[in-house]
Amino acid sequence: MDILSINDLLDALEEHGADAVIKGTRKRPISSFALRDLYSNYADKPAYLLFLSRYPLIPSELAQSMVDDLKKNQSEIARHLAANPRTPQQSLHKLAKRDDSSVRLAVAQNPNASPKECQLLAQDQSAFVRAAIAENPGLPTYLQFILAEDSEPVVKIALAGRENLDTDVAHHLGRDQSALVKTALLQNKELEPELFQLWADMDDETLQSLILRNLDAYPASVRKSLRYSTRASVRFAALDTEPLSLPEMLWLAESDSIEDRVYLAQQKNLPSAIQRILAQDTSEKVRRLLAASVSLQQDIAERIAASHDLQACMALAKSPNISASLISELCLHPDPEVAKLVAYREDLTEKHWDLLINHREDSEVAKHIAFQAIDFPNIEEAVAERFAASRNPSLRAFAAAALELSPATLGILSQDLCDKVRESAVANPKLPEPQLRALCYDTNKAIANAAEKAIAQRMQPVSASTSSSEPRERFDRPTTLSSGSRRTILNKIVTFFKE
Repeated sequence: MDILSINDLLDALEEHGADAVIKGTRKRPISSFALRDLYSNYADKPAYLLFLSRYPLIPSELAQSMVDDLKKNQSEIARHLAANPRTPQQSLHKLAKRDDSSVRLAVAQNPNASPKECQLLAQDQSAFVRAAIAENPGLPTYLQFILAEDSEPVVKIALAGRENLDTDVAHHLGRDQSALVKTALLQNKELEPELFQLWADMDDETLQSLILRNLDAYPASVRKSLRYSTRASVRFAALDTEPLSLPEMLWLAESDSIEDRVYLAQQKNLPSAIQRILAQDTSEKVRRLLAASVSLQQDIAERIAASHDLQACMALAKSPNISASLISELCLHPDPEVAKLVAYREDLTEKHWDLLINHREDSEVAKHIAFQAIDFPNIEEAVAERFAASRNPSLRAFAAAALELSPATLGILSQDLCDKVRESAVANPKLPEPQLRALCYDTNKAIANAAEKAIAQRMQPVSASTSSSEPRERFDRPTTLSSGSRRTILNKIVTFFKE
């Protein structure tokens, strides 16, 4: 639209509105004469004054006249004049002294603000005004140092994002207590690369953690510095980003910090040399974590199993990847706590059960096996007699199922006060017939019925071809519904407490 006179301007404003006129005259500016006439003839009309203050191509002398004539209550007009690129510097200086902070904020955001206005606003009472001037591209370097000492983080955050931030100022902001200031600083991509290296080498956990969040954006030297950080949280997080090298493993293995050695012991696929160092560590926790490793070397596992290191052996007993021979060695560990853990494994063979039950001098492990309702009738006579004399009813029931138990002792167990013991005795084919018949009158109907079935089974004729093999078939360790279900429940309980 072509506006050459005041009448054209008045008609356009009335017909299209101020916003449309400003937009429609970008390529063909409004005549300066029309603008001056509008101000001269309609200075008492706030709507026209607001339009003039917003017009980006207003003559500078007209903008100056408007600033000079501003009244105290014309804050909106003053704010637009303060933001207008055609407002002269002397007028901006005058606007920078107004009481309205929104006007001073607009001056601070005006790229035409001179060092004089910058210095004035850098000491403004409003933190938002100081933050705005901190972002102003015309801010002199000496004022950057002043604003870097500001008490408000918002000012220093704004300063940290400057494209032409002075290197010394950036270094100073890097030591600020506010994590927000440091975050803004690290997001400034215009800073010298040496600064990021300096911050990675500093003993500042916040800075290093912030660098760690976007580690791929920094050079390899920065990433390497963080891997050797004095801060454990940073160091371990940086080490997790890439596989450990052999020198790094050695450095961690020989570190004075237990945290380092604990971290290393939890890593997978450690070389044998590193495992040997950790196996002799002074920290019980390090040795225990190594023993629990799924990649533990066989010779080191055997050395741990043969040691008196209780915690390490207990961890080894729970490891799912140890060999059958190593399990056998742990079955005979002098401390029953280790053997107890072995007894709850799912991969035990007949040999292991034999070692746990028949070759241990204590009865502690056998109590746990008996409580799991494990079917193992091949208990040696002396061991079975010892179990039969126990005060533990589960252990007596376990003994009552032993094929080698003497008939006399088995007869005594058939009269035990505990139903579980009598139930186990009635299922033993070695139970003398008088005691078996007596159990037909047991107060427990289930036991009485079992006794009657056992008598009926004994009375059945057995062919010669099957007589030799039948007992073995009958008394191999079956997985009955009751014992299997009971062990499943027990394993769930153990897993719950491990978690």
